[in-house]
Amino acid sequence: MKMSVIALAVAATAFGAIAANAQTTVITTEKPAVTVEPSTSTTVTTKERTGPLGLDSKTTTTTTGSGATGDCTSKTVHKDSALGGSKTVSKTDCP
Repeated sequence: MKMSVIALAVAATAFGAIAANAQTTVITTEKPAVTVEPSTSTTVTTKERTGPLGLDSKTTTTTTGSGATGDCTSKTVHKDSALGGSKTVSKTDCP
């Protein structure tokens, strides 16, 4: 009787071990619906006083970043005169 109980316990343990090894793990990977790319543009603005008395001002803004065809550089210079005149010049370079 004791032997049959021990044999039954050993058989149940072996069956449990076999059943545990028979489990299958399925890993699925999906692409994200939206991909966000960080902006790689950099903008630098400098302001300076010009003219003989420092009454005129000059603002230069330079932007470097990625465009549709590659790296682009944009430069804008804005000058204000003490006499009331102003002038803005922009230049963009995209290869």
